[in-house]
Amino acid sequence: MKRKKTFFHILLHIGKMLDEVMSEELSVIGLHHGQARTLVTLFQVGDMTQANLARGMGVKPATISNMLKPLEKRKLISRSIDLKTNRAVVVTLTDEGEELAKEVIKIWNKIEELFVDSIENKEAPILFSQLEAFRDVLGGKVPEFVAYKK
Repeated sequence: MKRKKTFFHILLHIGKMLDEVMSEELSVIGLHHGQARTLVTLFQVGDMTQANLARGMGVKPATISNMLKPLEKRKLISRSIDLKTNRAVVVTLTDEGEELAKEVIKIWNKIEELFVDSIENKEAPILFSQLEAFRDVLGGKVPEFVAYKK
């Protein structure tokens, strides 16, 4: 019996393959996907509280805390207590973290080129729009991050 082709299966397969390619590329610089997202977010947005970082990335506070520990140990980020509230933890990208975030962006751009090079220029905006619609149907949205105000 011939199996029916479905959007679900092709998207599932693409997702798995994309995860494998990203994992392989990021392992060269000693990061996993969540850590890479964290560094790039801090690079693009600036300092932010740990709670806002978790909220923007759509993960639980405990998850972000565990994700930050190895980044802090490698001196890619620093964490400090907010002097205004004496409670919130502020996450800051170090110079080393900034350099690694730039490397992550290069890796992401390289992977992006694989996709873009495989389709015709006139089809890219249509495909992008359709992928956004798939994301929206699943309840996804563009992350919103709140930078820390000193």
